[in-house]
Amino acid sequence: MTQVAVERRPATGMTAPRITGETVLWLVLAVFITVVTIVPLLYTIDSAFYQETPFGLSPRRSLTAIVNVYTSARYLSYLGAALLLAGIVTTIALAMGILMAFLVARTDIRGGRALDIVIIMPLFLSPFTGLIAWIVLGSENTGFVNALLGAGAARLGFDLGPVINIWSYAGIVWVMSLFFTPFAYLFTVNNLRAMDSSLEEAARMNGATPLQAIMKVTVPIMTPAFFAAGLLIFVLSAEVYTIPGIIGSTTGFTTLPWQIYIDSTVAPLHRAHAAAAGTVMLWITVGGVIIQRRITRVAERFVTVGGKGQRAKPIALGRWRAPALAFVLAYGFCAVLLPLVALLVFSLMKYSSVSFSADLFTTKHYVDLFSIGNTRLALQNTLMLGLLSGAVCMVAGTLISYMEMRRKTVLASIVAFIGVLPVAVPGLVYGIGLLWTYLRTPIYGTVWILLLAYIAKFIPYAIVVSRSGILQINRELEESARMSGASSLTALRRITMPILKPTLAAIFFFVMLMSIKELSASVLLASQRGPVLSVLTWSYMESGNFQFAAAVGVVQSMIMVALVVITRLAFRVNLEKALAKG
Repeated sequence: MTQVAVERRPATGMTAPRITGETVLWLVLAVFITVVTIVPLLYTIDSAFYQETPFGLSPRRSLTAIVNVYTSARYLSYLGAALLLAGIVTTIALAMGILMAFLVARTDIRGGRALDIVIIMPLFLSPFTGLIAWIVLGSENTGFVNALLGAGAARLGFDLGPVINIWSYAGIVWVMSLFFTPFAYLFTVNNLRAMDSSLEEAARMNGATPLQAIMKVTVPIMTPAFFAAGLLIFVLSAEVYTIPGIIGSTTGFTTLPWQIYIDSTVAPLHRAHAAAAGTVMLWITVGGVIIQRRITRVAERFVTVGGKGQRAKPIALGRWRAPALAFVLAYGFCAVLLPLVALLVFSLMKYSSVSFSADLFTTKHYVDLFSIGNTRLALQNTLMLGLLSGAVCMVAGTLISYMEMRRKTVLASIVAFIGVLPVAVPGLVYGIGLLWTYLRTPIYGTVWILLLAYIAKFIPYAIVVSRSGILQINRELEESARMSGASSLTALRRITMPILKPTLAAIFFFVMLMSIKELSASVLLASQRGPVLSVLTWSYMESGNFQFAAAVGVVQSMIMVALVVITRLAFRVNLEKALAKG
């Protein structure tokens, strides 16, 4: 008995904590996300505090760039121009998107859910490609629209003159509004469909008209969703420099993002000024996120949307039914069908012309596109980067969401916050940060620096969408697997991941789509060694080779349309529904 007691006496020393595969994986993931998302932002801020040389930064510190950007009338005017443009675009996009969301979700409009893809499709096309198409359509002297209308007027015996001019401030607003409207629709349509309509019914029973019920009940309840959509559109439109830059360069209009691009790429370089201006954009977007969170918290105290809310009878549009359908179809025509057709026709032309003849058309641009080494390499790089960024964001984003939802530790919450942070950071700012982070490393000037940019920019979508999917899985399934002897990683691989397949497919293809059309950071980071289609389109557009740029844009658009079709037919996944849930 004595011997047994001695052998079972507990040890007095401290036992080392057990390091599991999950712990190692989580630490590696935490370090990776921190390096990819936080380090470039720190480099951007740090780069603003240096003296400049004509070729970059000197080793000496200085506040000159910060003072100039934050106080000079020149840079403040650029900032004001960017914010004003973003505000106008956000207002128009919200008005159009919310109106179409309400028509589809709450009225008896014909088409119903079939209209979803019509409204959402511009989300999967590049706004810059849309700009090329609308330049083809709306140029004052050579635009297809002006030419056709002018020819029709001439037959009737009068001179109509140019009807539209895309080379104007209104042209910038028009193109940007078309391609940012789907974000407003996406963020509101599912909320409108799921909202408990009993309060609207009560308001109508007390004498309110349908319009009064909407303004007094629906709008206040939907305010957080409206603001979230508006914030995202504002951030995305404020950071765009390609559309204002191309058109604004001919009209004397300059925004802060375009000046950041000029300071970063045009000699003599002013990269400290570019970094300082990047911090201005960063503070604005972070401030917007903080405001959005506060509004959401306040609104939650008044939410009366329940899981068993009743669905009201769709509002009868009556004589407005046909005009409502015409409005939605007209949007799809202007944002998708007309630009794609114009782009295709223009890419097959030898030169710009307002009159058509058989000898005007050629397939030379497409032959060159697939035969020139640089364009073939750009196509290969674009597809490879899309696949890799989609895969990395899918895996890393899902793991981060899983740890945040299932482990609920402080570290998991911090890493999840760091991972989502880039959603509030303009791609141009990340481009500057990555430029300086890896300037003296082997990956500078290669496709791998683009991969890091895409991962940093799009992993927030993966985290948010996968979080929504994980919340729908009962954790008892995983606990049953662990009680049967499976490790946490085995339960994740064998139980959670198979159930999440539709969500994972949506994340993969959406990130791939966004990577293919990304331009803000790519223009700063891409090089001759690592070209991609979006930057190639930009380069040919800048050099005046519009037909070849159009051909590249057509190929890029066809790739993205094909990906949307594949997700729907092969994987039976609707990207817009998965993203709206997130």
